[in-house]
Amino acid sequence: MGNRYMKMPTLIKFEGGLMVSLCESLLAEAPEEGCALLLGNQELSSLYPIKNDWRIKKVWPCCNVWSKEIFNFADISSEIKEDHEMSPSRKTRFLINPKEHLKAHLWARKHNLQILGSAHSHPHGVAVPSAVDKAWTFSPGLMVIVSASGNVRGWWMQSNQSLTPKEVACLTVK
Repeated sequence: MGNRYMKMPTLIKFEGGLMVSLCESLLAEAPEEGCALLLGNQELSSLYPIKNDWRIKKVWPCCNVWSKEIFNFADISSEIKEDHEMSPSRKTRFLINPKEHLKAHLWARKHNLQILGSAHSHPHGVAVPSAVDKAWTFSPGLMVIVSASGNVRGWWMQSNQSLTPKEVACLTVK
């Protein structure tokens, strides 16, 4: 989702009630996966160069447009395709419509924000990247996952599928 020049954030800060709104909007799509884009800014510090907090200022809910035909075009490992628990459907996959992504990008730019990453729900599981989440990551970026119980966890996804995603703490700020 993110810009290829972005570095892994040290902390994800959700303004006000945005984390609650994110959970509610994503879990409202159950039993299917809900999805959204996360808009905000990086908070870089010249005093603390290793600090790279990201502030989420808007959650942009999106429609999950996944269809089984998309799966046929995917260049992912055969073991994922053959895994019976990974049967491709909106219950186990999400895809954000590219037109929605473009609209969010244009709106964000107009409001001096940027798309910092994506979020989706695992309505039947935990807030940890699945094998498919890893396989479908084509560039480094932020992925926030909401579990069925409302647990929110942030992950820095690697484009190299052999690398383990790194967890990034998420918290609510005023």
